Amino acid sequence: MTGRALTMAGFLLLALVGPGGPAESADSPAGPLAGLSREQGNGSRFKMYNEGNTYDLQVGLIRVDTSAGRVVIEVFAESMMSDPLWQQFRLSAKGSRPTVEAGYIQVGNQAPMRLPDTLLSGMGNLDMSFFLLSEAELQSNAKKDGPKSLGQEKLQTPAGAVTCSHFRLERSGQQLDFWVSDAARPIGLVRMVSVGKKPNDNYKLELQELLSGIAAKIDPAKAGPLSEEMKSILTRR
Repeated sequence: MTGRALTMAGFLLLALVGPGGPAESADSPAGPLAGLSREQGNGSRFKMYNEGNTYDLQVGLIRVDTSAGRVVIEVFAESMMSDPLWQQFRLSAKGSRPTVEAGYIQVGNQAPMRLPDTLLSGMGNLDMSFFLLSEAELQSNAKKDGPKSLGQEKLQTPAGAVTCSHFRLERSGQQLDFWVSDAARPIGLVRMVSVGKKPNDNYKLELQELLSGIAAKIDPAKAGPLSEEMKSILTRR
């Protein structure tokens, strides 16, 4: 994979997953595992547009462990000019919103690598866990300190016409608009548009199709430490 393509793909995956942070109380209402167990193995395929380049991006719900209160998601990014890239994240779902516990990355057929905690907290402005919540739960977050709710809109996408809830998040000079729908479960994301001062802050994602039968690519048991080269690439902006 070329350095430029890997930098953008790696940043996007980390940005989607966003900060880890402490888990909330297990007594929080409307736990995020509600309804997710039947979505295991399902996901979404997106097109990502950035600086004239187009990438395929796939996000899948790999495993839901209701007894342990954990969710595993895997993200796949591909470009015609690069090797494919996978990242896998284990999230704790014991609170009202999932929080990242562990992450792994794999380039092509190379061995997977563990992501250090410093790359699981704060690189991104948008938290992937938002997309594991229902529209009602997102609206509840919006009433507190979450993204601002901008109402409902009907979008035309390659996956068809979808009625979505529109949210906006503004942080550090970057504006993120995203549209979600329960009809696009388990990920829920239909479209996302980011506008900011830096080139990597300007991109668009759009849902292409819903997926089923997704299996994990990364085996965490085979993961080694993150290489210095990969660390440099993932922290480059």
